[in-house]
Amino acid sequence: MKTLFLGSGAFGLPTLKALIQTGHEVAMVVTQPDKPAGRGRHCTPTPIAAYAAEVGLSVLKTANVNNPQVLAGLRAVAPDILVVIAFGQKIADAVLNMAPHGGVNLHASLLPAFRGAAPIQRAILSGEHTTGISVIRVTNVMDGGEILAQIPTVIGDSETAGELHDRLAELGAPLMQEVLRQIEAQCVRAAIQDTTRISPAPKLSKDMAHVDFTQSARQVSCRIRGLSPWPGCLADLLTPDGDVRAKVSLLKCREGATGQLSGKPGEVLPGLFIACGTGTIELLTLQPVGKRPMDMRSLANGYGIKAGWRLQSRPPPPEGAS
Repeated sequence: MKTLFLGSGAFGLPTLKALIQTGHEVAMVVTQPDKPAGRGRHCTPTPIAAYAAEVGLSVLKTANVNNPQVLAGLRAVAPDILVVIAFGQKIADAVLNMAPHGGVNLHASLLPAFRGAAPIQRAILSGEHTTGISVIRVTNVMDGGEILAQIPTVIGDSETAGELHDRLAELGAPLMQEVLRQIEAQCVRAAIQDTTRISPAPKLSKDMAHVDFTQSARQVSCRIRGLSPWPGCLADLLTPDGDVRAKVSLLKCREGATGQLSGKPGEVLPGLFIACGTGTIELLTLQPVGKRPMDMRSLANGYGIKAGWRLQSRPPPPEGAS
């Protein structure tokens, strides 16, 4: 089938690459315009645009795919189907209806759970042990189309949102190819989503970059991993006297082994475990501000950290503060 690929974020890269490598006809790629990025704020193409240009695909960059002039150009392509992954724009019926087979979308959750912009992060933040990917029909209800295929997967005990993002993206590529094969062969099976099981997955914000060590080790671990790599969980590293020795971003952790260790929330314990309200966590990766990420042992060696030091997460800004 002649395919129109609509995507912007890196989550769609494995699928686009797989379509190209297995001989699918990707007639055009539609993506968001270049945006300023990095310290120099240089205009940077989306990951999808960069790859499409690299392999010589036709690329259309637009801030509004529903614009009548844009739509006229897309109709000239005469696609059989639209593949939509991490595109970042709502697609009107006029765009979907120009393709005989409509549009299909790869979503990073087991729908109807975690509909929205941040399904991967919200699954970890919610303490889920299992998540997955879904291929659905695109409709005018966000993430509400019929389910065409799903694959579940277990969330690792130290897996971060960034790591899970990459793994789900790879898992989705062959699933999307199989759904496209079924659609072309007219043997695809569709299931309506159970609306009683819907859970939201709103986007993250910078003011979420904190963690409460008075919570259980499970809750603290889910918080740190669910917000990694962005916006991260920020904390001050304090000596026993309360002096701030470093400001760090907590990037990767897991729950500590059960045992006799205990202390005040945030306290560094023997073996470099961190006390929580109940239980402990083991910090695996941290990043001092302005320095490279490192493991807890390296950080301890560099700053002379010992039992009795503590981590104090920065409180969230007051409501309404910029």
